[in-house]
Amino acid sequence: MTAYSSVDASEEPQQPADYVVGLDGCAGGWFAVWTTGDASLESDCYVDLPAVFVEHAAADRLLVDIPIGLADDGSRRCDDVVRRRLGVRGRSVFPTPCRAVAEYRERVGDEARYDRANDLQRERLGVGLSKQAWNITDKIAEMDRVLRSQPPPTAVYESHPEYCFARLNNGYPIAQPKSSAPGRAARFGVLDRAFADVDSAFADGDQPTDAFDWQRCYTGALAAHYRKTVARDDVVDALALVAAGINPLSSVPPEPPRDRRGLPMRIVGPAADPSWDEFRSLAER
Repeated sequence: MTAYSSVDASEEPQQPADYVVGLDGCAGGWFAVWTTGDASLESDCYVDLPAVFVEHAAADRLLVDIPIGLADDGSRRCDDVVRRRLGVRGRSVFPTPCRAVAEYRERVGDEARYDRANDLQRERLGVGLSKQAWNITDKIAEMDRVLRSQPPPTAVYESHPEYCFARLNNGYPIAQPKSSAPGRAARFGVLDRAFADVDSAFADGDQPTDAFDWQRCYTGALAAHYRKTVARDDVVDALALVAAGINPLSSVPPEPPRDRRGLPMRIVGPAADPSWDEFRSLAER
């Protein structure tokens, strides 16, 4: 077994970061948004993960919306906790495929079949495999293979865009689906505040006027890629991961377990607690 050396499972990136990559799987491969040296945002679509890691070898951290640690039995605690925290948006955290499913997909490739994967999931976890999870199993297997065989030079963290949006929104999940115009508008409002807050916190008087211009990044990405290659949701999700990753992060759970391949099973998000967190114990009485 090759050890996962990119990030220790007990490490939490508690400091802000300057060079952050947000990565989301898309029909064309992997869509990335990243911060640059002049505090602006750029984006591109990559065919495979090695290309991402070569291009962004100097990044401080990379947040990706794809499961990394894979269970052999039972559900992942990080999925269960984040699903509860998201409330109305909890259904966006679907059960992660078990390791046997990912390894079956890697071994068989495009010949892999959903029915067989569903059987493996039921045998190992006692629940079926959703079609949503099956549709990204190739991406899960690719990330798993890369992290185990050739750990990238940058720190890689599993995250979840809806969890990031909620944490950036004072702990409140966004009720409207991101596939709708109102849902996108609500998420844009959160992005606008999040990037403005970072600008204010790190401005040194020489900050360019287009610093963290997420709107330019969003519209530029839509113009540069066909929707069949990069969907609107892919761009929004990658922006959310970057907005989260610029901030100090915390891990769910705080001390994540590792799977049998040595990969941590956790989800990270912005570390700031919501303003109403002080009332949690009272509410639980």
